[in-house]
Amino acid sequence: MKTLAAIFAVSLSILPAQAEWLWPSEPPAGSPAAKSEAATGIVFTGRHAEYTDADTWYPSWGADGRLYSPFTDGTVNGVRSFSGGKDAVVGHAVIAGDDPLKLQVLEPGTIPGNPAPYGGRYPGGSLMHNGIWYIGTYGLANDNYGLNWPILGPCAGFHISKDLGKTWTPSPRSTEPGKALFPEPTKFKDPIKLGSPHFVDFGKNMEHSPDGKAYLVGHGATERDLEDRKANASWITGDQIYLCRVVPSPETINDPAAYEFFAGNDADGKAIWSADFASIKPIFEWDNRCGCVTITYSAPLKKYLMCVTDGGTTESKYNTGIFEADQMTGPWKLVSWMQDFGVQAYFVNIPSKFISDDGRTLWLCYSANFCNVMWGRQAYRADPPGSRYAMCMQELRLLKPGEALPPENVLTSRANLAREATLTASSTHKDYAVAGLTDGVPGGFPGDIANEWCSNGERDGAFVRLAWEAPVTIGKITLYDRPNTLDQVQAGLLVFSDGTTLPVGELADDGKTGTEVTFAPKTVSWVAFFVTKVKPSTSTLNIGLSEITVAK
Repeated sequence: MKTLAAIFAVSLSILPAQAEWLWPSEPPAGSPAAKSEAATGIVFTGRHAEYTDADTWYPSWGADGRLYSPFTDGTVNGVRSFSGGKDAVVGHAVIAGDDPLKLQVLEPGTIPGNPAPYGGRYPGGSLMHNGIWYIGTYGLANDNYGLNWPILGPCAGFHISKDLGKTWTPSPRSTEPGKALFPEPTKFKDPIKLGSPHFVDFGKNMEHSPDGKAYLVGHGATERDLEDRKANASWITGDQIYLCRVVPSPETINDPAAYEFFAGNDADGKAIWSADFASIKPIFEWDNRCGCVTITYSAPLKKYLMCVTDGGTTESKYNTGIFEADQMTGPWKLVSWMQDFGVQAYFVNIPSKFISDDGRTLWLCYSANFCNVMWGRQAYRADPPGSRYAMCMQELRLLKPGEALPPENVLTSRANLAREATLTASSTHKDYAVAGLTDGVPGGFPGDIANEWCSNGERDGAFVRLAWEAPVTIGKITLYDRPNTLDQVQAGLLVFSDGTTLPVGELADDGKTGTEVTFAPKTVSWVAFFVTKVKPSTSTLNIGLSEITVAK
């Protein structure tokens, strides 16, 4: 083999691990929203937590301080909910705690609901108000071209509990055209405007509602499926966002006549509300970009924050847009368009309970990467770290005007090509996974072992290999040792697909400081790192790495 070090200039440096990082805003061409001047970007702090193995979490803050949420397609404390098929049920649970890192998910239960004529009946908006809990449902349908629930169905009304979820009065509405809560669709699988409606989060017991009414925001389209594209309006895709309102009570919540719909603005820019559904107009529209939507009122900022998901093909990577406005009806301004957030994040919302006193620090609640579960393989990585099929809580900051932008995290940056690679290893300890090498977190034993790769009893001779579907051009590799003091890589060898090699010296023995190897850029289809020397003692029993990054 040729030795790369003998041909190209090589440099090594020690890099400290980064804490918070900026997620770049990358809106596609044609954005209808002006850039926000009040919040100029989003910075992730790196603090996150994940709970349960179910998705569809929409927490509502009750007067008792607890959060009340639906869930489905998973199990919570032994209670399973699955919302597809004739035996569809939706789950519900209580979330206790004031620290998003130390929450408890309690008192799970299920509510049955026939989805016919649609194939699924899924949970939507959740509201706990004056001790009464409302959980909405909506229909979903499949078609003969595959994809995940590509056709959005109507709102089937709200189940009601007057005893904190112990018992439920089922909704009198259904997904059948003519029997849904709103007068849509006229025919099975026709377009839906107010699809998958979610309650606007006005804070504890709706304390910041401008008029005591509950507002519901939903997404949809005016074109039939396949008229524009496949899955034009699904559970996660759409073209427009709509708004309605109602005085919440058990008597009104399922009464179509009790609702008013946003019908545009008058000549003075004031919102028009109409009892006629035919008059409904969108509060925001962006063709093929307006999927699942939630809105939260930030009392400290006196702003509404809207989370919108662009769900691609329903099974692709997803994009998340964060917008802000002074009024629910807009105009909406773009805070950040996060390309490939999750990388497949969905049901994104901002629980008002966890907004800081200055309004700048908050937590995203979402689920991610359901395709990994559906397909039985790790098709999508966790980005940011902690994103998985669960109730994910991720802390972020809204940048102030003029605030300096922190750098992108080299570990989680899109420039880190290691995150797009297929990983293999000489061996992996049964309690570990090689995916920990590129999860963006330089950690591991004695902390969270999910954040590292650990071989199965190997010392020198152990290796990991990163391969790409198409050749990539690289010029920098950074290696992080395991954080424990027993196992340490003291020398290694990088081997490239073109037959060249590059020796690497001792790695910092803290698991948080990267050893950076730079060289003249070259194009390869894979690279492997072989351990050639370990700490000279019997303490090294399972050599491994905490993290590896690859960049141009």
